[in-house]
Amino acid sequence: MDNIPSSGEIDDLALWNLLIKGDQKALEILYQKYYSLLLNYGLKCNPNKELIKDCIQDLFVNLYQNSSVKTDNITVRSYLLKALRNNLLYKLSSQKEENSLDESVFHIPENEDLFEQLFPKNDQDVLLARRLMDAVSQLTPNQKSVLYLRYVKELSYKEIADVMDMNVQSSMNLANRALTKLRSLIGQDEHLLGLWQLLIIKMVLSL
Repeated sequence: MDNIPSSGEIDDLALWNLLIKGDQKALEILYQKYYSLLLNYGLKCNPNKELIKDCIQDLFVNLYQNSSVKTDNITVRSYLLKALRNNLLYKLSSQKEENSLDESVFHIPENEDLFEQLFPKNDQDVLLARRLMDAVSQLTPNQKSVLYLRYVKELSYKEIADVMDMNVQSSMNLANRALTKLRSLIGQDEHLLGLWQLLIIKMVLSL
């Protein structure tokens, strides 16, 4: 369909309906729209960039070839994230990886140079950033994942539940426990918690 509107003029559901009818342009728009999100999330699950790219490629090829895929009660964004997660799990299991995805999920690079760029000439903030990264490292993989999806990628709790295969209340409880644990690790310092959100966003954008 050559006259399909740009991604900013057509919603995901309309694009999805065109895609499952075999519209290649709809496939291209969705791919361009969500590639960065999928790559970034995939790299949080596993640092092998080529593996993640392969999983994303397979995901969209399968979508184009499968006209029976439905997104009832799930957003296109959360469907794609969940499908990528499942593709990665399958590839890791087929490669007989010792660690499951849940055991290795969410990689945050400790970049001292980035700390200096974020907080030039402010040793106190650099020190707080280091404390923060230490606190984040003590969260469970699922706690890191839910905070990343909620506060960095701004998914709804319903979307998070879909991606992580849990109910909505469980996704909310998981996020609350993660924040509670993070606050306890940093001594209830609200300024530091705000700094954490800024730092994570900057780190994600820098990848």
